Amino acid sequence: MKSSYSSSKVSVIIPNYNYARYVGDAIRSVLAQTYTNFEIIVVNNGSTDDSLDILRGFGDHIVLVDQANLGQSGARNSGLAKSTGELFAFLDADDVWEPTKLEKQISLIRDDTQLIYSGLTKFENESEKILSVNYPSFRGKCILDFVQNPGVGIVLGGESTVLFTRELFSQVGEFDTRLSISAGWDFFRRCSLYTKFDFSPEILVRYRIHGKNLSLLPTNNVSESRRAFYKLVYDKYYAFHFRQLLLGFLKLEWSFFKTLVSHRPLMAIREQLWFLWRFTKFVMFYLRTG
Repeated sequence: MKSSYSSSKVSVIIPNYNYARYVGDAIRSVLAQTYTNFEIIVVNNGSTDDSLDILRGFGDHIVLVDQANLGQSGARNSGLAKSTGELFAFLDADDVWEPTKLEKQISLIRDDTQLIYSGLTKFENESEKILSVNYPSFRGKCILDFVQNPGVGIVLGGESTVLFTRELFSQVGEFDTRLSISAGWDFFRRCSLYTKFDFSPEILVRYRIHGKNLSLLPTNNVSESRRAFYKLVYDKYYAFHFRQLLLGFLKLEWSFFKTLVSHRPLMAIREQLWFLWRFTKFVMFYLRTG
C-alpha cells in the first residue's frame, strides 16, 4: 500500500546552541537526502560561538530563525511554528542522517501510523569509531510501553530519528517547555495516544558522542525523567490502574539507580538506594493488600 504522504513536503527542524563545530555536517546530511521535497529550518538558540556565521553561509538552502535561548523545547516549538510542510523531522545539530533516511521513512507513513522512527549508531567524535549500534523494537500501539518500560527510550535516539505528520502534531501540541532532556520522551508519549508507531529497521541516524551531550548527564537524566514520567499520574488521557503506575514508578526508580551506579556519584547513589528501599516496601505492601 502506497503512503498517502509519498510526495509530501518535509519540514526538517534543527535546533542549534553553540554547535558551530557540528551543525554544518547536520545540514549537509539533509541536503544529501535522496528524498528532495523538504525545507530546512535551523533555530539558532542564543548561540555565543560562531554558529551564525556558519549558518549564514548556507544562504537560501536553509530558513534561519535567530532567537534568544529558549531551551531545546522552545527551539523546536519555534521551528514548528515556522514550518510549512505536511511532515516534520527533527535533527539535533550534532547528529547526522544517512542519505535515505527520509525516503525510507515516508514510505511507511499511514493514516493510522503517523510516527516513524529508525535505528541509529553512536560514534565517537574524534576517532569516528562506532561505539554501539541500536536497533528499534517498539511498534504498533505503544501507550502501555511508555508505562511498562519507563527507563527505556521507546523511540530510539529521541528526536533525530523521527518523522511524523502535521495532523498528529495538531492533536498532540507543542513540546513541554518545562522539560528539557525528557521533553522528547514526553512528546512521544503523548503521540502514542493518537497513533500507532512504526520504524524503519535500517540504521538511518548517526549519533555523535562528544562529551557535552546533554542527554548523557546522569543527574539531569534522573530528575528530568522522573518529572516526565510522574506526569502520567496527572495526565487525564491516561486511565491506567494505580497498580500499573506503581510498578512503572518502581521500574523507573531502579533504572535511575543503575544509571547512578554506572557513573558513581556516591551521595546520589546512597540517596537513591534509601528512597528505593522505602518505595519498594510501599509497593509490596500495596500489592499484597490493594
